[in-house]
Amino acid sequence: MSGLLRFFAFCLIFAFFPLHAQERDGNVVVEKQGFALVKPQAWSSPANAELVKFTAFTDRTAQGSSGSGYFVLRLPSGTNKQVANACLVKLVLKPEMPKNLLDDSQRQTLQKNIEDLVLTSTTLPTSRAILNEYLKPLQAAAARYDSSEVMEDGVWLTRETHKAALKNKIESQLRMAMLGAKVKKEFDLKSNRDFAKLSEFAEEDALLRQRLAEMLVEHAKSVSLEAQAEILARLQSPLSPTDADSLIAQLKELSDPSLRTASVLKQSAIAANLAKDIEVVKQEIESLWSRDDLAQGKLPTLSTELTDRIDTLAGKLKVFRAGLPPVGIWVPEVVSKASVTLKDGITVLQTRLQAREYRTMIETVDALSPTVSLIGPKTHDAFDSIKAYPNAEISKFSTLVEEGNTLFTAGDKKKAASKFKDALAVMPDPGVESRLSEIK
Repeated sequence: MSGLLRFFAFCLIFAFFPLHAQERDGNVVVEKQGFALVKPQAWSSPANAELVKFTAFTDRTAQGSSGSGYFVLRLPSGTNKQVANACLVKLVLKPEMPKNLLDDSQRQTLQKNIEDLVLTSTTLPTSRAILNEYLKPLQAAAARYDSSEVMEDGVWLTRETHKAALKNKIESQLRMAMLGAKVKKEFDLKSNRDFAKLSEFAEEDALLRQRLAEMLVEHAKSVSLEAQAEILARLQSPLSPTDADSLIAQLKELSDPSLRTASVLKQSAIAANLAKDIEVVKQEIESLWSRDDLAQGKLPTLSTELTDRIDTLAGKLKVFRAGLPPVGIWVPEVVSKASVTLKDGITVLQTRLQAREYRTMIETVDALSPTVSLIGPKTHDAFDSIKAYPNAEISKFSTLVEEGNTLFTAGDKKKAASKFKDALAVMPDPGVESRLSEIK
């Protein structure tokens, strides 16, 4: 077997850190210690090989030419030694001490390296002394691991110390990830790898088990608060009663309500009660109207109890709005405002009716109608009907005045005066009164 082939075979078995392609381009110096077995001549027996220590090497093997080329070995003295491939029996790299020895898989890797070195020492008696030097730190590390120590980043710790530090590290990074999640509901704490690892540790750690339980509660609360904030934001926009009720129902289902959520839920409950009270007032007003009475010029009278309820509702709505509830919480305020308008307007209409001021009465009805019609369909129809009676009276008045004027023109002042008196009996009119005084 050529020296080059022997080199590759040996490195495949015993080199702990393979040489990368960029390290074998003939120019890059590989800064790794080791030793080489070098024959005096290419034809010399391997038994005559000399052990040469090196602190670095350069591989200048000719590509594609078996056995040709050479290695440049940097000796401990700092000088370089050129070794032809034909004279190279074996090249062994000093195994590097692992920086981490934390679990059984790393321990097994270390054990394999130890066993490989022992085998090399057996097959190469001349290199036994230096291989034993290589073995000592590895065997010492194995012994420390077997005696309940672990190594992390080159530092030895007891297993308990390391486990405690590892638990703290994992717990800290888990908490940072949980708190740093922009969307809390998308952070699945239970399926998180760090949480799973901590759960394993918690099987033997009651305090950690308690902290994980508290973390679950904390995360659930943050998810709930996030959902509450989303719903509260949506309630700040105008909504249909159905959509608003749906959002309020969702809000009620969430745990750990914030102060703002508690306030909004309270406002929602107040709004619901106000809506019920407004509906009661609405139905009572709707029941007041009688077409027959309106046709005869009879307006309904609001009871003291009803007017008090209308005023009380108006006061409650004012207080409710002063609390700045979300825009989306719906209350039929227009009905309440229309009720107040009706309460005040009906009194004015009754005064106009009693004074037989029919024209002014019709103007008042026209002014009130757009607002009070919002109370309900019966009120809407009633305000269309209210004008029928004053219109009829005005028509009657106009007919009598016209007849009086005709008689007056014809010279029949007595009958004309009678017609004017009949007209004034229907409704007062300064012009007719003046005409009548002229006749007298």
